[in-house]
Amino acid sequence: MFAVGGLVLLAVAVGWFVLSVRVAHSDARTAAGEAVGATLGLLLFVSVIGAIRGRHDTNNDADH
Repeated sequence: MFAVGGLVLLAVAVGWFVLSVRVAHSDARTAAGEAVGATLGLLLFVSVIGAIRGRHDTNNDADH
């Protein structure tokens, strides 16, 4: 499961970099920074969703 997540993050980073360079005509340094930011944003989003789901699952387990 971790390998799939890593591949998705890599795809997001590379995709964002390519779009930034090709479409927005950013230089490589700016595009790399944007790609890192997009990847970290995705990690934060997934972490928040996981925390919310984990909290919900924990409450259900305690009731049984």
